[in-house]
Amino acid sequence: MDIGKLRDRITLQSQGMTQNEIGEMVPGWTDAFANVPASVYDGSGKEFIAAGAIQNTAVTRFTVRYMEGITNSMRVLFNATPYKIQAVLGQDRRQLVLMCVRGA
Repeated sequence: MDIGKLRDRITLQSQGMTQNEIGEMVPGWTDAFANVPASVYDGSGKEFIAAGAIQNTAVTRFTVRYMEGITNSMRVLFNATPYKIQAVLGQDRRQLVLMCVRGA
């Protein structure tokens, strides 16, 4: 892995309980791994027909150093935009590729 390509910073978040403005515990997203270096690649968009409606999805690929505990139930926060993790690839203990879609 060429660490020089890890130019961007992302935050990996997991679902958990957070505190709202009045002090109540509510379901939300908490930082699991904060400020992780990553390389970001926006893949091509594709249109497909599902359930009678045209939907547009664009896959974004985040490459990070290998870390234990990253699952597809988490999300990526990049430039204040959430991305839902669809798949975690490359479990070779060197790097992970997170295949994501915008809007979690």
